[in-house]
Amino acid sequence: MFNKKSLKFDFLLSLLLVLLLFASLDYAQAVDSTKDKQHHRFDYRRLDPNNLPPVQKYAQPKEEVFPLGYPDFIGTSGTNHLNKITTGTGVWTELNPKVPRVTYLGLHFVNKDTGWACGQSGAVIKTMDGGSSWTILSTPVTNLLLKTHSYNGQIVLVTGYDGIILRSSDGGENFIQVTSGVGNGYDLWGVQMLNDTLGWVCGLNQTLLKTTDAGLTWQSVSTGLNQHYWSLDFIDEQYGMIACGGGKILKTTDGGSGWTQIQAGDTRALYTIDVIDSLHIAAAGANGKNVYSSDSGVTWISNSDIPVFSATNCIDFINADTGYTVQDVYNIRKTTNRGQSWFGLPINMTSEWYIQLLEDGTGYSCGEEVGWIYSLNFYKRTNGLENWSRLFLNDNFADVFFIDEENGFAISGISSEIQALYKTNDGGITWMKVQDAPSGNDLLFLDSLAGFIGSNLIYKTTNGGVTWYVPNGGQGGAGKIFFVNQEIGWAVRSNVIYKSTDRGENWFTQLTSLTGSFTSIHLTDSLTGWASIIGRRPFKTTNGGANWIEQTDLELWGTVDVFFKDYNEGWFANEYDNNLLNTTDGGITWEVVSGVYGPRRFSFFPDTSRWWTLGFSNLYETTDEGNNWNDITPPIPMFAKFNAPFNWVGYGVGSGGYIIKYIDSLYIPVELVAFTSTIEGHNVMLEWITASELNNYGFELERSFDEYNWMTIGFLTGKGTTSEKSLYNFEDQLIRPIQFYRLKQIDYNGNFNYSRIITIETSLSNFVLFQNYPNPANPSTNISFSVPEKTKVKIIIYSISGEVVKDLVNEEKDKGIYTIKIDLNDLATGVYFYRITTSKGYSDVKKLVLLK
Repeated sequence: MFNKKSLKFDFLLSLLLVLLLFASLDYAQAVDSTKDKQHHRFDYRRLDPNNLPPVQKYAQPKEEVFPLGYPDFIGTSGTNHLNKITTGTGVWTELNPKVPRVTYLGLHFVNKDTGWACGQSGAVIKTMDGGSSWTILSTPVTNLLLKTHSYNGQIVLVTGYDGIILRSSDGGENFIQVTSGVGNGYDLWGVQMLNDTLGWVCGLNQTLLKTTDAGLTWQSVSTGLNQHYWSLDFIDEQYGMIACGGGKILKTTDGGSGWTQIQAGDTRALYTIDVIDSLHIAAAGANGKNVYSSDSGVTWISNSDIPVFSATNCIDFINADTGYTVQDVYNIRKTTNRGQSWFGLPINMTSEWYIQLLEDGTGYSCGEEVGWIYSLNFYKRTNGLENWSRLFLNDNFADVFFIDEENGFAISGISSEIQALYKTNDGGITWMKVQDAPSGNDLLFLDSLAGFIGSNLIYKTTNGGVTWYVPNGGQGGAGKIFFVNQEIGWAVRSNVIYKSTDRGENWFTQLTSLTGSFTSIHLTDSLTGWASIIGRRPFKTTNGGANWIEQTDLELWGTVDVFFKDYNEGWFANEYDNNLLNTTDGGITWEVVSGVYGPRRFSFFPDTSRWWTLGFSNLYETTDEGNNWNDITPPIPMFAKFNAPFNWVGYGVGSGGYIIKYIDSLYIPVELVAFTSTIEGHNVMLEWITASELNNYGFELERSFDEYNWMTIGFLTGKGTTSEKSLYNFEDQLIRPIQFYRLKQIDYNGNFNYSRIITIETSLSNFVLFQNYPNPANPSTNISFSVPEKTKVKIIIYSISGEVVKDLVNEEKDKGIYTIKIDLNDLATGVYFYRITTSKGYSDVKKLVLLK
């Protein structure tokens, strides 16, 4: 039995030491915050290149940061690849971001659409549509890659830590590592191809390399300057400059045969340089240094607008007057007067490492998010406007909640650099930011309309997340919200327990603890429940929280989650000992559950006999109400929270925009990953893709005109059982201005599941005559048509011999979509045609069949 009174003294001593440690850490941060700001993960290698950091700081294994299924998907588009793996009966699919979740330090675009980016763990990605989709490229290294460049879009060079040079001759489809002649500690920070064959690379310890065979071989070039070479820029094959340590600049006017040393201002290092033309040069670097020359580097003006505790990582001018910088602390800055003054743009782009502006006004930037392992910061500017937008959804998500398989929410944590709430209505394929919604650490919906966010405040919505407000008493905030039914709920945060008895409209305090921090709460009914807490022993109530009693006979000082299935049996996730505890006598005695290590949070499926406990690196499952536990940790990055709206599907979220979907094939035989529709002429083209199928008999196609009344319009046979991707197509007629479709998937046992509903809606940009419905008709039918502008419309029904049998419409119509119901009782069974003509020159004919 678990009753650790004998360990009380040892624990209190340990707790005191931990508190002293945290106090010392807080003090250190308080007295030297500017130093902490400047020393980001990669800065210390740049500030002190001789002090090499541990490899794991910048070279995490690819399996930890690449999308699911690595390396099988290498070379396939991130938007089309399924990014999935199968473990047992579970299929895991990465929904976001589908590129390596790393920090990217270098990028280069040869035009507004085609570009490459490189970063941690040997990651290189490519886009050919301006960043809308990305392809993951294979590289033979896991080290940090710093810069990339291409002249013609075919020869692509990438440089990195420890002398790495990667070369591709096919636009990045295949990379090889070429010999650079330098090794460990010789980080290569600059690269540029000047034409199809000539290129330069520079780096630490006065490294300067030149190629004349498109990067196949490299020759060392001596300049006589003993400094680190951080960046280089050539405007043609002859004229170029290198930004160096000590505030030095190297200049050549003869293609590198000779080099002139220039002192550009003081001795602070220069990390970046832009040779705008032969006269105008801009450079920047350590501790806020920023200089500009208008006479080929003879004289320099300095500027102090960038703070001394900020290093400029990249500078790029679009002309002699206007330029941009990105730095490691402050947001993007801009000058319009040749660097005499710089101003920050009102956009949240901090800690960027590279920026590139193209002639058409398009701009790209990449970098890291301070304090987070997974950054994936990418921004894009379009049309020359300063409306920089993110290319990747890279929030550090704290929680997720799905109302059903298609509709759900993901929320970024309150400590995340980006704080927002996102909504999906297509099962996590696309996400939309909810305007003016809060961030938070806990997310809960009672139904499709009423929901709560636990944050610095308690927020509530009554319209499905469209708007949020703070209910009465919600000013204290919450870290965990729990409702035992539709009306009665509790919330905990820090040292307070709150309760609501009116669906969360009003909250009142039940308990304020002098010490400790509540972590979770669970009640089996409206009276009996428990609260987990760090720094004190768990609390219990038997009267709905009127009294919360600390269980002083239990030596449990670090419980982080709690669940009771009835009055007697329950579980605590115990952070102090990294174990799972179980009681069967209402909490009097507790036993350690063997085989479960480091549990932090419980997640439940609707089938309450099945639930998971999430840890730092392990996932455990019970399918018999906690009697037995199995380690089902999949070979995927672990997520922070998980939510399952049904027994067969769930969603997990984590750092760096990580969103993952779980489907259990025991419950659903088909993993449907896409269901789309397009209009081609007068037809509707339906297409769907399955990632895997188990015991799949086939699909019925169903159509509706009102989303309520459905009819079957076709059937396609399934593939039975397969782990391969399968593509299906079906063609239907465009009959009404608005049509709805869904799939009915049927297995061989007769069980079935419905897909999400997709909508086809005809725009008013063209004249359209729709096929009558029903067809054959008896004794009436409907004919619809759309008019994009005011015009005279005539519709006539003809017999098969060409005789006019009915005049349906003969009048002027405003812009709109019209449906007319036609009585055909006076016509004989047979084939007819109806024709539309307009005063704008549009005409069309459809066949109508009448069966009596």
